[in-house]
Amino acid sequence: MATFTWTNESAVQVAADSSVHPITAEIKGLRGEATCEVVDGALVPGPGTTGWIEGDVSQLETGKRLEDMALRKQINAKRHPTVRYEVRSVEGTGGTFKVTGAFTFHGQTQEFTETCNARIDGGRLLVDAEHTVDIRDHGVKPFKVMTLSIQPEVRLSLHLIGAESGGSAPAWS
Repeated sequence: MATFTWTNESAVQVAADSSVHPITAEIKGLRGEATCEVVDGALVPGPGTTGWIEGDVSQLETGKRLEDMALRKQINAKRHPTVRYEVRSVEGTGGTFKVTGAFTFHGQTQEFTETCNARIDGGRLLVDAEHTVDIRDHGVKPFKVMTLSIQPEVRLSLHLIGAESGGSAPAWS
């Protein structure tokens, strides 16, 4: 088993539709790690495969200062400062995996099962995954700022890069 720690290159892209224009944002500065067995350069998920990813909601940036402030206020970033994925099981081979775990946002946790792509490249773990969340399932009302109303379904795209931080072989989340 090996453990990978997410690097500063890792990020979560956030996308939502609105009545005015698409909303896109990014959260950087992610924390977390993944543990899995690697055999002959291939990820081999099994019973010890785990992982977690956590980010600060205050790092959510659209590039538009007023939008950032309104979004953070709407999701109550001060009271619920983090978003977190916990990977509990992983199945699959050949770079495509079924991941099961829990997603916590706005203080509420929902179970999820998603597909992700993961591989070892140059000694680093690369993971790409998408997760769609309905913010109403986490106690957040759909955003409305003046004439801008944001749809409740938000797409999260995870782009994770892990550097091996210990163990005998590379890992996975």
